[in-house]
Amino acid sequence: MAADVTIQARSDQAGATQAVRRRSFTFGLSWRILALVVAAVMTAEIAIFLPSIARFRTVYLNQLIESGTLAALALDATPDNMVTEEVKRTLLDHARVDAVVLVEPNKPKRALLNIEPKPSMPTFNLKEEGALMLIWDALQAMANDGQRYIRVGGQSMRLPNAMVWIVADELPMRIAMYGYASRILVLSIIIALFTAFLLYLALRWLVILPLQGLSADMVAFRRAPEEPGTERQPTKRRDEIGVVDREFQNLQRELRASLRQKSRLAEVGAATNKINHDLRNMLSTARLLSDRLARSEDERTRALAPTILNTIDRAARLASDAIEYVRDQRTPRLAAIDLADLVDEVGVALQEQGEESNPNIVRGWINEVAHDQLARADRDLLYRVFVNLGRNAFEAGATTVTVRARRDGGTLLVDVCDNGPGIAHELADDIFRPFVSGGRPGGAGLGLAIARDLVRAHGGDITVAETGQQGTTFRFTLPL
Repeated sequence: MAADVTIQARSDQAGATQAVRRRSFTFGLSWRILALVVAAVMTAEIAIFLPSIARFRTVYLNQLIESGTLAALALDATPDNMVTEEVKRTLLDHARVDAVVLVEPNKPKRALLNIEPKPSMPTFNLKEEGALMLIWDALQAMANDGQRYIRVGGQSMRLPNAMVWIVADELPMRIAMYGYASRILVLSIIIALFTAFLLYLALRWLVILPLQGLSADMVAFRRAPEEPGTERQPTKRRDEIGVVDREFQNLQRELRASLRQKSRLAEVGAATNKINHDLRNMLSTARLLSDRLARSEDERTRALAPTILNTIDRAARLASDAIEYVRDQRTPRLAAIDLADLVDEVGVALQEQGEESNPNIVRGWINEVAHDQLARADRDLLYRVFVNLGRNAFEAGATTVTVRARRDGGTLLVDVCDNGPGIAHELADDIFRPFVSGGRPGGAGLGLAIARDLVRAHGGDITVAETGQQGTTFRFTLPL
């Protein structure tokens, strides 16, 4: 019955993750991109519109100058360069101007006037105006309201050496500019929407939909990281999106495997705690019996007692290391501590342990840390770091361990040097991994792993600075 409930719960959870994957984000990145594309196209159209409307005004005025020139040249057909009022009005109406003055070198001035030019009239010389001024004049013309007469000068294509001045009402030109601007506006909107729609479809197909799939997978993976139902077939795309999709799926598989392994390790750790508790009780009983054997009257029995005691001590230490490794490390309580005093305390403890295990071997512990050297650390945790490093060195065959410390900027460098046989080359990269014992018999391979975790909990790190036949130097850092 419990298994059925578990299977049903997992199927419901897998269905929920599939529903998350199918979720569609209606108002998301797609619409933002669409709005940005429309804004960009309209901005480009405005940048194109400004010189276009200035060009339209210039062409319009040049056409008035050409037609005014033709009207003024009609005076050459009369004997006295004079025409009747009716003919003058007809010529100016056909030219769409109210006055024209033709000034040509070495020839008399020719003029047709319905309105006398006045100094108060806005005057524009097309020969002298630059591009920016033409744009500004065009915008001002569109901004004006009502009827306004302007005076415009320029060259005619028929008389390149002549200067032609006209007087015209600006209102018809303004109406024409409004019509041109409205056509440009409608065309710009059509182009912007069409371009934005095409880009929207392309970006949605190439970028947005894959990103939505990735984001849905991330949400589903976060909700059920250990469930295999969140996997899907990898994409065949070879671009950056395809690389991201494949790498994310690889990351999913690796994280899922790591989480499953951690779950199993957590279960093993819980079981190990229970086993180690009972094992340590049994080892305590065995040690008491070994002490009695050491006091036996039988000489052969007394000779075997130290071996038995050393074996029991190694088993008890193995149990303690296993419990310490699987237990969650507490957050360091940082405080300023006397590093030299702590190193001396560790040396005394290690030497006493050595005498108990084998009185015939002398362990040398040399403290070269300055007496005024302070460290900001948790004293109890740092004590365990030194104990693990020192005990690891002595058990590997070293007879002397030297501890040094020096400042390097905002960091304290601590070296623990021994004169042991060194670390094998093939084990140097993995020496801090759990259960890597460095080849010495009876070791659990957890001392250095625990030391690394404790140092990293302080914000530092530990490395093998050097190793060889003359010994090994472990260096760890502590922030000051």
